[in-house]
Amino acid sequence: MPYRLDITQGDWPAEELGQGVEGLLAEAMVLTLATAGHEHGPHANLAFFAHDDDLVLYFVSERATRHSHHLAEEARAAATVFLPPPVFGEQLRGLQLAGSASEAWGRQAEAALVAYQGRYPAFARDDEVRRQFLTGGGAAALYRFQVEELTAVDEPKFGRRNYLRATVRR
Repeated sequence: MPYRLDITQGDWPAEELGQGVEGLLAEAMVLTLATAGHEHGPHANLAFFAHDDDLVLYFVSERATRHSHHLAEEARAAATVFLPPPVFGEQLRGLQLAGSASEAWGRQAEAALVAYQGRYPAFARDDEVRRQFLTGGGAAALYRFQVEELTAVDEPKFGRRNYLRATVRR
């Protein structure tokens, strides 16, 4: 973990919180990304994601989507990652994330592709598709979401309704 979590709410060791965050990210496959734009207002979408050891999440999206247009306007975004609870109102597990998101270019696109293929091995194995993602030549693009702040709830690990907040330092 090259990043460090500075806890701003809650009393829990930062290293254990980091392990909990990594565990939740490893178990969940889909994030909900929230963006906003001047013309069309707020928007939320779902995306499969991968992440790296620096708490950067990667997803793939078409450039023509509303959220992609929003991110081209304003790189600020929020996201949630969660696991379905076994029973209503019990054993909540998830993350609320805030940070910056944008299309990945150059080395960032290479890192995104490595992370995404690490999680989804069949993704972009065709040489032409891979080239399009790395050069920005296709309708779809790799995006990166750099987490700057988070709120974690993992009731089995951290206790009932124990919401832990932290900023991310790199």
